[in-house]
Amino acid sequence: MTPEQHATRAEELAAEAEQVYGELRHDIETAGNVDQTVWDFLDTTVRLGQLHATLSLRPSVTGDRQP
Repeated sequence: MTPEQHATRAEELAAEAEQVYGELRHDIETAGNVDQTVWDFLDTTVRLGQLHATLSLRPSVTGDRQP
């Protein structure tokens, strides 16, 4: 993936994490608890977003590497 593609994916994952977090807050306020699987999903989504954001900061690598 190019840095631009990583940046786009990081933005998508951030939006998804915000949506899941909003749903979690609603569930906590109404039901008082949330299934651990949902927390794990949110955690994984955030970590993937962080990874893609970090990779977007790296320079693009081409096939023209010098030894």
